[in-house]
Amino acid sequence: MKKPANSNMYEVTAEGVLAVYGSLVEGTGAQTVLALSSEPLPEAARRALAAAVAKLGYGDDALAFATSQGALGSRDLLTIVEGLDPLCLVAADATAAALLGQAYGAPVPEDDATRLMGRTVVAFDDFASLLGDADDKQRAWALLKRLPKIG
Repeated sequence: MKKPANSNMYEVTAEGVLAVYGSLVEGTGAQTVLALSSEPLPEAARRALAAAVAKLGYGDDALAFATSQGALGSRDLLTIVEGLDPLCLVAADATAAALLGQAYGAPVPEDDATRLMGRTVVAFDDFASLLGDADDKQRAWALLKRLPKIG
């Protein structure tokens, strides 16, 4: 890992996280929203989250993805979140929400929003399953709108 003289401490920390957990994290380390899931999200769910984040003012390249895939413990997840330091989090399924709760020692209720260490967290029981029905999509969008708006 290179550490150029003009880099800042956040970039160096994010680079370190990506060097260790790069197979489970998709992003550059500069994204402001981190979506967590137990398994890689289907493409439709990824597009829906990216569109929602963009609509909230974060931009088109503001979303990173991390998957536990049974390989991450709560300490690993804590290291990823704190190392990447996103503004907010989306737990896309119940397993990711539970692991996040373990990592921070605080409950993360499913299908609700909460705050962890100053970050807004939106947690779903199963985000991907909500995309098949118009009413469920509206429920998902209503919950995602609880993330802070930018601009």
